[in-house]
Amino acid sequence: MINSIAGTYSGRSGSLLYLAFNGIEWGIEATESAIVHAAASKTPVKVFTYLHHREDQMILYGFYTTEERAVFLELIKVSGIGPKQAMRMLSGIGTDELVRALDAGDTDRLSLLPGIGKKTAAKIVLALRGKLKLDDGAKSQEQFPDIIEALIGMGFDRRKSRKALDELRKDTKYAAYKGDELEKQLFRDAIVYLSS
Repeated sequence: MINSIAGTYSGRSGSLLYLAFNGIEWGIEATESAIVHAAASKTPVKVFTYLHHREDQMILYGFYTTEERAVFLELIKVSGIGPKQAMRMLSGIGTDELVRALDAGDTDRLSLLPGIGKKTAAKIVLALRGKLKLDDGAKSQEQFPDIIEALIGMGFDRRKSRKALDELRKDTKYAAYKGDELEKQLFRDAIVYLSS
């Protein structure tokens, strides 16, 4: 299994993301969040992947986070939902909102997505309601979202980045820092922590 691909953004064509690394340019069918993140980054990015193999072709699907990939893998287990449909759903609504809609049984919200009617929405809710969990500290609840996003942009995992910040914040030395200085120091220390 190819868990992830790291490379420099070299373009896009629709939902196809191009990443270049060591003279090879990868074409990855990616979620909108993965493409936007890669395009905005000035440094190499990591895209989490899933290789879908059929008789006549192999397609590499790309995701911004491991959580996004986990939701995708659950979606394609639902009868009638293939990888392309699951990707359209994730790009159309986002992982957190999709999980919330499933947990709430919000078939109206799901049926607004391209290619999803009321029956399909009901089938997805029936299959996945309560089975998908939002990450404990979803992005909207993170105390230092800019630091987390910067660390992810450097290739670190979201959960490990959050854990690193939680551990670092236990140190009383950070009480001496305020505002931007606090964020800069936490960012530097988080890189050292995650690299060790």
